[in-house]
Amino acid sequence: MISLISENQPLFALGFLIFLVISVLLVFQYVVIRYGQQLFTQAIRCWVRTKRNLAKNKRIILFRGKYPKLDVIMSRRFNLRDFYGLSLTFLWVVIGCMLVLFIALAEAVATLNSIVSIDYFISSQMSLLRDSDVVVFLVLITSFASTPIAVLVVLFVAVNCWVKQQRYIIVGLLIATLGSTAFTSLLKYLFQRERPANSLLVAQTYSFPSGHATTAMALYGFIAYLLIRFNQNFAQKIRIFTIAILFIILIGLSRVVLNQHYLSDVLGGYLVGAFWLTLGISITEWLSVESKIIWKVEWSTSHAYMIWLSGLGVFISTLIYAKIYQLPMLS
Repeated sequence: MISLISENQPLFALGFLIFLVISVLLVFQYVVIRYGQQLFTQAIRCWVRTKRNLAKNKRIILFRGKYPKLDVIMSRRFNLRDFYGLSLTFLWVVIGCMLVLFIALAEAVATLNSIVSIDYFISSQMSLLRDSDVVVFLVLITSFASTPIAVLVVLFVAVNCWVKQQRYIIVGLLIATLGSTAFTSLLKYLFQRERPANSLLVAQTYSFPSGHATTAMALYGFIAYLLIRFNQNFAQKIRIFTIAILFIILIGLSRVVLNQHYLSDVLGGYLVGAFWLTLGISITEWLSVESKIIWKVEWSTSHAYMIWLSGLGVFISTLIYAKIYQLPMLS
């Protein structure tokens, strides 16, 4: 057994990593479903209690009297009931964090920091998997974030939203997808990083950041957001979130295993995708506040069938695309 593991060390490492990710997500799902609502309620109560205590603080009272306009701005920023309050503040903080993290990662890649050495080491290990059966499965997974399939998914989502008379959702969808795609193309041109030498699939574009990772985060992240937003069941919301995270991770992992990208490329793609995803969600939530979008809607049987058929159409199209176009490109 030990000799078998040593001979197939990269494959076992990949299997263990996937097992670890699934285990962590399942534990997360269980804990949040079991205790999430209670913890959220306690957090809200703690937040309200803290605000009351701060309102009685003498220094806070003096500050409010000295800077009344700034006090109004700060109070509004942390208002729980208003979208323009804590919700919008949180979204912009997330956007800022994604931007700062990407700048730090981009600087590390540009200056050939230690992460580049990690990139080369992982790439050399992944080269040993080129004859493994797992490659075919990962080609299928990576095809879900390819440009033709992504365009098809966006089209299906837009049509479903249009039929359901929630057309303003398309605005957020296009901001997340088109914005992230255009920004990734610009970054590829600016960095002009070459792809790994032992790439299993033929590719013509530059490496940093990964377009597939960006698409996975921005597009499928936005779809998960829509499914969560339309769903009224808390447990189902968490399951959708968990499945979406696993799917996004698998797409990013497929890019590394197929040696299409370095690890830092995928991380950069995730950050770019998360930036535009959060921006798209922010716009969508703003439109919702302006009564342009209604989340509590009745889903007829025909609408449900339409969504399931759209998903089936995407899956079949991905199988065909992987079989006819991707697999013959294996080098």
